[in-house]
Amino acid sequence: MKNLFIRCSEETYELAHALAKKESRSLNKQIIHMIHGLAEEKNLAIEEDVAEWDTMNVSIGNKPESKLGLRGIAETMKQDSSD
Repeated sequence: MKNLFIRCSEETYELAHALAKKESRSLNKQIIHMIHGLAEEKNLAIEEDVAEWDTMNVSIGNKPESKLGLRGIAETMKQDSSD
């Protein structure tokens, strides 16, 4: 998983939060959604990245939730618990 840091004005920051809230998304998910929407609109695709995301089981849009990081560990611990 990669990180993306965005430097912006206070106005842009507030607009991004307002858009995310209106769409019932986190700010991070809203920005990812907008990037993918614009890429689709412009018919852009990066084949090798798609294959990499699929092998990592990362979810975007309406695909199932990812089991990476702490969420995956917590899920494993629930399954292994004898309680």
